[in-house]
Amino acid sequence: MRADAARNRQRVLDTARALYSVQGLDVPVEAVARAAGVGIGTVYRHFPDRTRLVQAVVADRLAHVGGLLAAARTGLDGDDPAAAWDAFLGGFLDSGLPVLLPVLVPHARDADVFTEELVAVRARTANAAGEVVRTAQRLGLVRDDVGTPEIVLMFAAAMHGTPGLPDEVNSALLARRTGLLRAALRPGGDPLPGERVDVEDLLALLARP
Repeated sequence: MRADAARNRQRVLDTARALYSVQGLDVPVEAVARAAGVGIGTVYRHFPDRTRLVQAVVADRLAHVGGLLAAARTGLDGDDPAAAWDAFLGGFLDSGLPVLLPVLVPHARDADVFTEELVAVRARTANAAGEVVRTAQRLGLVRDDVGTPEIVLMFAAAMHGTPGLPDEVNSALLARRTGLLRAALRPGGDPLPGERVDVEDLLALLARP
C-alpha cells in the first residue's frame, strides 16, 4: 500500500472511531468520509461497507493496545517498572479504546461487529492485559483487590465528558479525573467491597449466548 493510501486509511479509521464513540456504530459511511475530509470512493476502496469499517476500527484499536501491552510486559521486567506501568496507562487512555468501549460492549456478541477472528483477538488482548496487571500487582504498583476488567471499564466510564459543559472545562476535569483514578489504583486505602472481577469472569460472560 502506498504511503498516501495508508495515511488516508488510518485517517478514516481514526475519524470513524471518534464518530462511533459519540454517535454509536450506525454512523453512515458518507458522514465518516465527510468528517475525514476524503471522498466516499476513498473509504469504499478500503472498506466495502459500513460493517467492514466497524470491524476494521475494532481490529485497529485491539492491535494498537496489543502493542502497548507488549511494550508494558518488556518494561515491567526492566529497570523502571513504575515508569513502564505509567506509560502503559497513558498509552491506553490515549488510544481511543476507553471511550469506544461503552459503544462496543452492547455489541459484544454481535457477529457483524466481532467476527470469530476478532473474538479471538479480543480474548488474547484481554488475557495479555490481565498478565500485565497481575505483574504490576506483584511489583506493588497496583492494589491487588481489583481485577483487570474493573480497571478498564472504570477508565472507560470516566473518559466521557459531561454534556453541556464547554470543551475546555471537560478537558480540565478529565485530566484531573484520570489522575484521581490512577491514584486510586495504587496499593493502600480501604478494602473494596465484594469480589474482584477478573479477565476469566468477563470472557465467560461474553461467551454466553
